[in-house]
Amino acid sequence: MKAFCAALLALLLQAGPLLACAGCREPGEDVEASTIMAGVGLSWSVLFMLAFVLVLGGGLSAFMWKTVKDVDARNAGNE
Repeated sequence: MKAFCAALLALLLQAGPLLACAGCREPGEDVEASTIMAGVGLSWSVLFMLAFVLVLGGGLSAFMWKTVKDVDARNAGNE
């Protein structure tokens, strides 16, 4: 039981550095560049996700418009 408590205490003492961001965990000049690149990557991923939503919505809207137009054309011929 003492070994388990000692291991748990050692783990809890290391929790702060383990949960720290890359900028806080790795000192040096490369950290700022990697942090900036991570921000750029996040920005591009958000833009790609927004573009995907717009393309998906546009495609569904075009499909619905074409389908309604075809149904109206068929119904106009039957009247």
